[in-house]
Amino acid sequence: MNRGGQWFAKFLFTGVLPILGLAVLAWLSHGPDWAWALAALAFACMALVRTRQLSLLAAWLDAPDGSELPDAGGAGGKVLRKLARKLRHDARSRQAVEERLRSFREAMDAVPDGLVILDSSHQIHWSNRAAGEHLGIRLPRDSGAIIEHLVRTPGFAEYLAGSDASAPFVLQSPAARTRVYTVRVVPLGERNKLLVSLDVTDARRVESMRSTFVANVSHELRTPLTVVSGFLEHFADDGVIDAEQRQQFARLMSDQTARMLTLVDDLLTLSRLEAEDAPASEEDVDMADLLAQLLAEGQSLSEGRHRLDVRCDGPAVRGNRKELHSAFGNLVSNAIRYTPAGGSIDIEWRVRDQVGAFSVRDSGVGIAAEHLPRVTERFYRVDRGRSRDTGGTGLGLAIVKHILLRHQASLAIESEVGEGSTFRVEFPAWRLKPAA
Repeated sequence: MNRGGQWFAKFLFTGVLPILGLAVLAWLSHGPDWAWALAALAFACMALVRTRQLSLLAAWLDAPDGSELPDAGGAGGKVLRKLARKLRHDARSRQAVEERLRSFREAMDAVPDGLVILDSSHQIHWSNRAAGEHLGIRLPRDSGAIIEHLVRTPGFAEYLAGSDASAPFVLQSPAARTRVYTVRVVPLGERNKLLVSLDVTDARRVESMRSTFVANVSHELRTPLTVVSGFLEHFADDGVIDAEQRQQFARLMSDQTARMLTLVDDLLTLSRLEAEDAPASEEDVDMADLLAQLLAEGQSLSEGRHRLDVRCDGPAVRGNRKELHSAFGNLVSNAIRYTPAGGSIDIEWRVRDQVGAFSVRDSGVGIAAEHLPRVTERFYRVDRGRSRDTGGTGLGLAIVKHILLRHQASLAIESEVGEGSTFRVEFPAWRLKPAA
């Protein structure tokens, strides 16, 4: 017997048969009039009870979550209890589905790639947060909008309409023109499409930097190689070269070869610094001893053409001595190269506002303000002719920047054309050796 038959049998044995039994007893004891009256009264009471149960059920169904289960009693009450259990189970299932859906949405919003679901008409059904940054889509404002009406890059509509989506489409964000994105279409079901956008701005920038770097290296090497090649042609010529010319050519070739070797050494140093995140070893660097060494090297490079002054009033610093020597030596040699004869260079190390400050101040030609943000770029030169004449490779300050990054230090530059420059390096307090 199915559940409906069981309920009918229960209703029959618990409701109708007892009433009929009482009516039969009344018939036997008091006659048919009493039997009919008793049966009518009993059925009326049962109808009233059922009506009350139905009204309670209707009232509870209007707000099943916000009201308590009514006490209807009897079979009706049992029905209400079963219905309440079913509703609670459905509510828990719905809540679990909503939680999973919320977690899925949060996960999709955390994805750095833009995701957009389109139907066959290219109407937007859903998108994540990254799609808003890449393509300017905002939900629920743009729900149901055709994506070609929002992304108006030339060729985008033709790309979506095309059947070949293996090659990505490149576009600029309508929200930020400085960003570059690639878009790819992936089939989603029978009629829908998934539009995936990737931010390739950094990759494009790195590729551009690589191309520029290769071009700069080629340009820097071409000049000395051309000079050496030209002189070698003179040596190979059958014409007579006197001893003085031979000596002059040999000296010029030696200078150009030394320049190429210096450039290669700087490139190798810069490559090593970029490949490593931290110095291989660290020690307590005696700054007084290091500044004395920098002074001796500066005087040798200056050959008496400048006045060099050194002041050391600070503790030792924790770091790699070889790298710090390279960074500080670059700053000192730059100051000497770009300071005319008779000028002064001041080298100082002291504690300033609880940080270690190393500074090189010169009275040289100075740097215009528009060049200051870029002077630490590789091969960037304020004055290319002057830099080559003084033997610079264009990599010195780039090497300084990477060494300081490895030591958690910062570089500040103050300069004015014709008034000189100050290069100041600041180390965090934790890299200073405490006083004894």
